[in-house]
Amino acid sequence: MSNNQQVLRSEVVLEKYGKALAGKTVLITGVSDDSIAGELALQLSAADPKLLILTARAESKVAGIQEKIRSSKPDVETRFLNIDLSDLSAVRKAVEDLDDVSQIDHLVSVAGVMFPPYKKTKDGFESQLGVNYLANFVLVNLLLPKIRAAGPDSSVVIMASSMVRQGKMHFDDFNFSDGRTYDPMVAYGQSNAARVMFVKRLGEKLKEDKIRVFSVDPGAVQTGLQRHCPPGFLDQVAEWKKAGTMVDIDGNPFEIPPWTTASEGAATVITGMIDPTIAKYNGSYLSKNAVSDHELHTHINDENNWTKLWELSENLTQETFSL
Repeated sequence: MSNNQQVLRSEVVLEKYGKALAGKTVLITGVSDDSIAGELALQLSAADPKLLILTARAESKVAGIQEKIRSSKPDVETRFLNIDLSDLSAVRKAVEDLDDVSQIDHLVSVAGVMFPPYKKTKDGFESQLGVNYLANFVLVNLLLPKIRAAGPDSSVVIMASSMVRQGKMHFDDFNFSDGRTYDPMVAYGQSNAARVMFVKRLGEKLKEDKIRVFSVDPGAVQTGLQRHCPPGFLDQVAEWKKAGTMVDIDGNPFEIPPWTTASEGAATVITGMIDPTIAKYNGSYLSKNAVSDHELHTHINDENNWTKLWELSENLTQETFSL
């Protein structure tokens, strides 16, 4: 663990750097009452942004968060945006619904699924890869003109997970033989590896634009994300913690993160958005509010895999970035 890693509450990060969010437009995916994204929206509202665009599959999921923001910060505008990340046509439709928004200062992608039974998205992709990664590939591409319009220090922050340390991209069988070889944990690891490698390449491509690009491990936060976890999974995690360290796919040991609060989970996202001290590390993976690329294994750090993933993603989604 690097010396500058530390678990912080969102309030601490905002106290140091939150003025940078005043008057900004922020889009957050995956908002609900029991999500890190919902907590993030509440935290950011305290910094007086101009507009918070809150996405979910149903307006009812964001209504409680909107009401809390209206009560505490009535001058902060919120807007619901319907996105179903399991359907790329719905992602494209959502972007069209933002035609009246000229710029997006910060795009924060939190939405995801974890350990579901085998299922394919509408476009034929294993659901965790499709929702957690490929939908983001399309969303970022289509919103990039609005992010560029916001100018330097705008950001793209993509949620990942500590499970990236046991994840890799199965280029030859990313759909797990149509479910015959499917393991929910392996597929979740794959989707997170894809997210982190995508951020690596995107950060490199947007460096000259001075657009911040980071992937984030929020730590272990109990949210609705765990709804598909098998019975006894949390007990199993406790047993792993008792046993000590685990190993990544290179055989390097790592510790299972302790449970933290939603505020602490959202803090590293905010660090990625606005902490000026990490700006020169574009494309990096963040953990505990610090650049933590030292935690990544060789498959993820292999630039050939970044290129291979980018090309595969363009072929699968039929979206080509203008970079």
